[in-house]
Amino acid sequence: MRGVIGQGRILGPLGERAVRGEVAHALGFYGPRSVGKRTAALRLAQTLACEREMAGGCGTCLSCRKIERGTHPDVRMVTRSFGNRGVTIEQVRELASDLALRPLEGRKRVVIIDDAGGIEEIVQDVLLRNLEEPPSHAVLILLTTTPSSLLGTIRSRAQPITFRLVPADEIAAGLVARGIPDAERYAAAAAGLPGVAIDLATGESARADRAKIEAELYGLISSGLTARFSWAADMNELPDDKDHDRLRTREIRRRFDDWSELLRDAAVAARGDLVRPRRPERAAQSMKIAAGASPTEILGIAALVERLRRDLAYTANARAMLELFVLRLPHVAAVAA
Repeated sequence: MRGVIGQGRILGPLGERAVRGEVAHALGFYGPRSVGKRTAALRLAQTLACEREMAGGCGTCLSCRKIERGTHPDVRMVTRSFGNRGVTIEQVRELASDLALRPLEGRKRVVIIDDAGGIEEIVQDVLLRNLEEPPSHAVLILLTTTPSSLLGTIRSRAQPITFRLVPADEIAAGLVARGIPDAERYAAAAAGLPGVAIDLATGESARADRAKIEAELYGLISSGLTARFSWAADMNELPDDKDHDRLRTREIRRRFDDWSELLRDAAVAARGDLVRPRRPERAAQSMKIAAGASPTEILGIAALVERLRRDLAYTANARAMLELFVLRLPHVAAVAA
C-alpha cells in the first residue's frame, strides 16, 4: 500500500480486496511499534473511500486528502483521551454510534482504535457488544502491539493482520524513495522498524533522544546499587500533575522499548557471534556487556525487560518494577555509548 514500507505480502491482497469492497467488518493490525500499522490503517480507509478506487488510495482525490487531514466524515481515529490510561467507555459508545450511521461520502464507515491493547477489560466488554452484530457498512480496525491483551472473544471476531519487522534493505529503499540521504545507515539502525528509521533520518532531536536513552542504560550498567536505586526513585517521581501516571508509563516504556533491543544484542553476543545485530551502531557496547557478564545474567535481564514491557500497562507499582530491573541488571564497568 502507498506509503507503507514493507508488509507487501499481507497488505497487497488486503488492498485488492478492499478495492472490491470485500473487507472484514473487524480487523486486528498486530505488530511492534513503528512498524507501519497506523499508516496501513489509514491507507485501508483511503482505499475504501478513494474516488479513483486505487489500493492504498490515490492520495490526491478529495476523499483521500480529507482522510489524511483527519476531516473525513466517514473515518474516525480513536485514541486514548488525555489523563486516561486507555480508551474510555464514552469513546467506545461514541464509536458505536458512528459505525451505526450510514456512510455520508464513501462506501464504508471506518473506525480505527489506536493502542487497542491498552483498553481496560470493562471497556472491551462494551466494544464486544458492538462487534457481535456489526452493520454491513462498518469497518473497525484495532491496532495493538499486544493482541494477547485483547479479550479472546474480540480477537475471534477480528481478522488478524500480523505486521513483521521489515528487512533493512526494504527500509532503505523506502527512505530513498522519500529522498532521504544516508538511507542504509538509518535503515540499519532502525532494527526492522520503518517508523524509527524515518524519525532518525528526519529529526535531529530523535537522534539526540535515542543517544541519551542509550547512554542512560550504559550508565546504569556501569553504576552501583545506590545510583541505580536513585535512578528508579527519580523515574517514579516525574512531575506531579493529573497526567502523572500516563507520563511515567510513557517514559518507562520508551526506555524498555529501546533497551530491549540493546540487551537482545548483548544476549546474542553472550551466546556466540553477533552476526546480525538489531542495533549495529552499538555492537561494540553489546560485545563489552557480553564479555563482562555471564550469559545467564544477560539472558535473564533481556527476558525480564520483555516481561516488564508487557506488564507495564497493568502494574500498580512502577517503582517496584524499576527496582527489580536495576537489581537484576548486570554490572559491567565503563560501558560507554
